[in-house]
Amino acid sequence: MAKALDRKDWICTQPFEFAEIFDHTMYMCCPQWLPDNLGNPNHIQKNWTSDKANKIRESIVDGSYSYCNENRCPKLNGLKEGKSHGFISRQEFKNNLDKYVDSPIRSVKFNFDQSCNLQCPSCRTEKINYEGVQRTRTEELIHNIEEQMGEGLERIETSGSGDPFFSRTFRKWLMEFDLSMYPNLKHIHLHTNGTLWNKSNWERMKKVHPFVKSCEISVDAAYKDTYENKTRIGGKWQDIIDNLKYISTLPLLNDVVLSFVVQHDNYNEMYDFYELGKSIFEGTNKNWRIFYNRVVNWGTFTAEQFKEVDICDNNHPNHSKLLKEYNKLTNLDRISHNIPVNGIYMR
Repeated sequence: MAKALDRKDWICTQPFEFAEIFDHTMYMCCPQWLPDNLGNPNHIQKNWTSDKANKIRESIVDGSYSYCNENRCPKLNGLKEGKSHGFISRQEFKNNLDKYVDSPIRSVKFNFDQSCNLQCPSCRTEKINYEGVQRTRTEELIHNIEEQMGEGLERIETSGSGDPFFSRTFRKWLMEFDLSMYPNLKHIHLHTNGTLWNKSNWERMKKVHPFVKSCEISVDAAYKDTYENKTRIGGKWQDIIDNLKYISTLPLLNDVVLSFVVQHDNYNEMYDFYELGKSIFEGTNKNWRIFYNRVVNWGTFTAEQFKEVDICDNNHPNHSKLLKEYNKLTNLDRISHNIPVNGIYMR
């Protein structure tokens, strides 16, 4: 294992340029990684320059990262394994203070529509489709983003809360994309379950094709039975396989992450999931990788149920079996995760 890197030598730029917008609050990072929220997203710019936001940034600069949850953040845990992905050196930060100090939001994640065509047990207890007041709210937030920070945005991510191809608001935004509202945009990142990312739907979104350069596709299984009956309720295995093969041919898409929420129902498919991704994307022009993400209780499980589901917990009775599966991955490239291995989060 490579020597650990000292976090005081490395700066995470996320809180200096990124905002994650939810229905009624906003963050400067994934809330599982940096849980302090900044307030109502009706006041994006006010929140961005608030005392709380500045204190979070100070904790990055002083190297304490005291607001961050290092047990969840894969980037902080990467430092422990000698990997600086997602950071810049302290010297580079000093050389570019004008870019990071008192700077506008350059990257945003749309996380304010939970609409999705699947009913994954790790995420929700019922199918969700925003209509009425909820959909009106999503339209308002799009307007707020465009009015308050659209001009400075260089990157947009959509979405971590639902599926952008199923959400009526996000699908409309992708189909009718108006570049005049984002004159400096360079990059759109799609976070999707992939089941609706087929040729027919993609051809209806031609305005965003030049900007969609990366994606994360959450699959959570390596086999049909697990996918359709345990981790991706409502999904069809053949659909996702066909769509992944189609996505692998898109000429302007550069980076692909296949994500896998590790839980008791699928942990023994981790290596086979890697092989599945390799069989589809190896040999293409895509920079692809696998992200194994520890399951989170989003309120869908009782405390007792979650103890059974979270095999990543060192106290889980089958945790040793998870470690055996993990060991199959240790010498492979293209892998990141936030799974605790003997109490240490790797990569």
